[in-house]
Amino acid sequence: MNYKTQDTKECLFCGASLLGRRDKKYCDDNCRNNHYYHVNKESNAQIKEINNVLIHNRSVLSLLCRGARKVINKQNLIDKNFDFNHITSFYKTKKGEYYKKVYDFAYKINNDIVVIVRC
Repeated sequence: MNYKTQDTKECLFCGASLLGRRDKKYCDDNCRNNHYYHVNKESNAQIKEINNVLIHNRSVLSLLCRGARKVINKQNLIDKNFDFNHITSFYKTKKGEYYKKVYDFAYKINNDIVVIVRC
């Protein structure tokens, strides 16, 4: 029998010779997982950092707003290291007012007065 000789390919992670399917890229699942971990490591770290800020902001809002609505001074958020630069979305009320949302809480700042609502 005459078999075509294939160009030998190497594992994208460890460099070992690959046997089997033509489109195979990794020698095993461990190398595949390690490759994707290293490729995505930097972006995943950034996502974790931002998510930690959002979780902190949500816990501050939750601590300050025990009911459905609370009006506080902006300084209360500042004292608890609230980061005003990170939100998850916007919330528009029936009256057309826009609130900044952090997961299931929303807040609106008017001068130094903050209105917090639970969505």
